Amino acid sequence: MTIWINDIEFKSVTELSVDRETRRTNIRYNTQGDMLIDLVNRKYRLRAKFGLLTESELKQLRDLTEEIFVTVKFPAPEGASDSDGTVTAEFHIAEEPAPAVTVVNGVTMYGGVELIMRQK
Repeated sequence: MTIWINDIEFKSVTELSVDRETRRTNIRYNTQGDMLIDLVNRKYRLRAKFGLLTESELKQLRDLTEEIFVTVKFPAPEGASDSDGTVTAEFHIAEEPAPAVTVVNGVTMYGGVELIMRQK
């Protein structure tokens, strides 16, 4: 599976979980305890698991986590906003990926990389 983060293509996504979560903001109550304002937003939460990554691919992912918000394009047929069956939205990557190092045929590869992204 492929996702794009800031127009950088990552083809090694082995698992992509796309959830819609409800976030409540600006909840206020009057003195009797009645709710006065309740703004509800539905936002995407992505969990992308990657297969083995090269050192340069891992560096690209780590560099992206330095930014506050990134643009992510991902397949989501249940509510695709783009004509090609994908959704493009702004996300925040909260944690830097922490991979496990492995050697495959004498080449150092990184596995177990997972990104959790929340929509802006």
